[in-house]
Amino acid sequence: MMELLMLDADELLNPQKYQKAMEVVGEARRSKIEKMRKEESKRLSLAAGILLRYAFLSVNQLELYNAIEITENGKPFLPNNEYYFSLSHSGKFAICGFADASIGCDIELVREKLPHTTKIFTDDEEKTFGALDEKEKKLFFFYLWTCKESVTKWIGKGIAFPFHHFSVMTGQQVKKTIVIEEKNLFLGSFQIENYIVSLCAETPELPREIKKMDLNLILEN
Repeated sequence: MMELLMLDADELLNPQKYQKAMEVVGEARRSKIEKMRKEESKRLSLAAGILLRYAFLSVNQLELYNAIEITENGKPFLPNNEYYFSLSHSGKFAICGFADASIGCDIELVREKLPHTTKIFTDDEEKTFGALDEKEKKLFFFYLWTCKESVTKWIGKGIAFPFHHFSVMTGQQVKKTIVIEEKNLFLGSFQIENYIVSLCAETPELPREIKKMDLNLILEN
């Protein structure tokens, strides 16, 4: 079982819906949101939280949602590993990967100006990137970035795990499989609107699409 859920956080601009979501999302996520300064960050974190809650509801395991703990690296997990999940947000969208095996996911808005980063390419990836025109470079960068982010989320270390230590691209194409820490991992990436979404898992049965959720449906449950 594996699914990928997506929610437009701008739906939470409605004060009544925002308040309702804050009521149902749980104390831990609510406390985290209340400490944030930017309203956009609050909406995105709230959207991610209610997506995760909905995922647990969909398998009739809401009590497990309230049992989530956080590693020292900031990764949420269940102590007994009944389910695995990964959250991400960018621009106006939040996503939630939910599965019965370890998973990592990432979403990024394709921006005109590439972010300033430390070394993220392997030598071969850097050579490919350098030979591309500006439009190709932009897509290559975000496919690479989201794939590597999803892999490091699977590992549980996020960007603390050096991106230039492993490759996710063959030429301009995302690899279907890679080996990390003696594990064979499967990668999937796709573009939706002007966003790139990538997924990393231990099984090849990756979702073929992302489910766009309706906030009203989530708040009804």
